[in-house]
Amino acid sequence: MILDSGLCVEVGQRVECCGCYGTVCYTGEVPPTKGTWLGVDWDDPTRGMHSGTYEGVKYFDTRHPTSGSFVRLEKVNLGMSCPAAIRNRYGEVKNDETAGIDRENLADLQRQMNSHIVEVVGFDKVNKKQSRFEVLEVVWLREYNVSGPGEQGELLKLCPNIKELDLSRNLIHSWQSLAGIADQLRHLKILNISENQLKIPPQPIKYEDSFQGLKHIIMGRMEYVWSQILDCATMWTFIENLQVHFNKITTLQTPPDGILQQLKSLDLNGNLIKDWKEINKLGTLPCLEHLNVCHVGVSEVYFPVCQPDQKTRLFSSLKQLHLSENNIHNWESINELNKLLHLEDMRFRENPVLQDESAETSRQLIIARIGNIKNLNGIVITSDERKGAEIDYLKKYGVQWAAVAKPVDILNRKPVWDIFFQTHPRYALLLDKYGAPEEEEYTAKKLFSAIEFFSPDHDGKLYRKKLPPSMQVQKVIGLAQRLFNTGTEIPKLAYISSKTPDVEFPLDKYLQELSFYSVEDGDRISVRW
Repeated sequence: MILDSGLCVEVGQRVECCGCYGTVCYTGEVPPTKGTWLGVDWDDPTRGMHSGTYEGVKYFDTRHPTSGSFVRLEKVNLGMSCPAAIRNRYGEVKNDETAGIDRENLADLQRQMNSHIVEVVGFDKVNKKQSRFEVLEVVWLREYNVSGPGEQGELLKLCPNIKELDLSRNLIHSWQSLAGIADQLRHLKILNISENQLKIPPQPIKYEDSFQGLKHIIMGRMEYVWSQILDCATMWTFIENLQVHFNKITTLQTPPDGILQQLKSLDLNGNLIKDWKEINKLGTLPCLEHLNVCHVGVSEVYFPVCQPDQKTRLFSSLKQLHLSENNIHNWESINELNKLLHLEDMRFRENPVLQDESAETSRQLIIARIGNIKNLNGIVITSDERKGAEIDYLKKYGVQWAAVAKPVDILNRKPVWDIFFQTHPRYALLLDKYGAPEEEEYTAKKLFSAIEFFSPDHDGKLYRKKLPPSMQVQKVIGLAQRLFNTGTEIPKLAYISSKTPDVEFPLDKYLQELSFYSVEDGDRISVRW
């Protein structure tokens, strides 16, 4: 619609006002007032006042009950062309050593740092270099209110060598408009269009030629579902890196033939996918090496049924997997990751399964359960660390292994045998690698020993207490002093083993622990004062 001012405003166009972004859903009069109004559906649902209805008349629909409002044209920013934004952002500032840097902001920075070191050193030189538009290869225009490509060929003439372009959080409202920008940038490899709301055309493949050189596209927070991502992907024939974090993806579909077949890296961080079966639908992508599924809500990892020690055919090229900030609660999910043929690098933090173990123990358990990984949470796994983790793993579950390894009736043994090796699928391999652990290496140490206190000189006084082997003799003396109420008298203790009941051993080394005397269940301590 062409307004009285001569400006053309269309339904679907994006606008900005005081830092808030919205979509024009209506242009025209709103009786009884005079003049033309814009009906805007704001991205922030608290920015508006209604749902597009005024005085009982419905003018437009909104996504939220309070995200709509009517504004005059002069109150909103309709944006500028991409070439205009580049001139504004990178244009040379004459006769100003700060090269356009706001002096008030600079003064605030100096006060905060209590320093004058930021005295505009080099700003003018950097500005002069950047203002040579023909050599610009990296252009950042985030929040510059870019709304379109400008005149045909204008961008190509201005900046012919752009390789990386950031257009995040701007006013571009359609893929047609974005294609008009990309079509002029013959060397464009990386494109960031996050936080824009782009309407997808009926046949997006028509714009395939505009994105022929594109290798990496960033599309965070655009409110897309996966089917819309696949529709857009028909435009990116040679895309290798796709970031679609924090969208509205809850389910996935296997990309059809010809779509995303060269994809090496996929970032799904922050989408609410929840079920790992959806992730498995991406397992046929032949070139996928890096997958980020942090913070997507999955509670377990599993692959199609196969033997515990077999590798899955899915994700045949996957080397790096990010799984932090999920709800994974069992170690069987870690066992499943051992089925990935080439997994080398993993990020795995803030999952419930880690809560019951120390950070060091959790790291060891992950290393022992996944044979291929070489880097965990950004730290390289050395050969010595792997060996130590695997040997400790053998010891940790040695008692369970010994129980199923005992020769018993084969009919009763097989079920528990199978269950153990389903729970610990790498255990047999580690037994072959290091040999079975000695019994004393895995026998659980008692945390407490049941000890009987008695006094030969005071008949009738007898106490039974459970004491930790690490308890020092001086603390045992204090306990006996309270039990027998010896007052200021310091009792003398003697240890009597159940194996040699006629022999007393004085407990006179006050700083030694009970374990020094080999105290066991059923032993006695005599108390005299």
